[in-house]
Amino acid sequence: MIMGKTASTTLAWSFKSELSQDEMLRRLEARWPSVWAISDGHRHGDYVAGKLTPEAAARIYEDGPRFVVHLRFSSASGDVKLQLLQAQQRLIVEVLPLVGARDVAPTEPLD
Repeated sequence: MIMGKTASTTLAWSFKSELSQDEMLRRLEARWPSVWAISDGHRHGDYVAGKLTPEAAARIYEDGPRFVVHLRFSSASGDVKLQLLQAQQRLIVEVLPLVGARDVAPTEPLD
């Protein structure tokens, strides 16, 4: 969705993992100290959240037997397509393996 001069969107992937959110947080904090935290979500329960790039953040929610990760992206300047690609790559190549993600598939955001 593009609003004014700011480009913003939320993409999502569903995945399975044997790890709990606490275990995911420990692994992510070991890689990116002070960037990740567990937050209380009013609509979808607790989630693991962290900054991927200056323009993008990730939130990992429990969704029944699976997890859903949201990539929230917002940029007011620069090469928006490149920024979004870099954020997606960091999520898929770095974050998802750390949280033990398997059977990863694109899905609709929970919101």
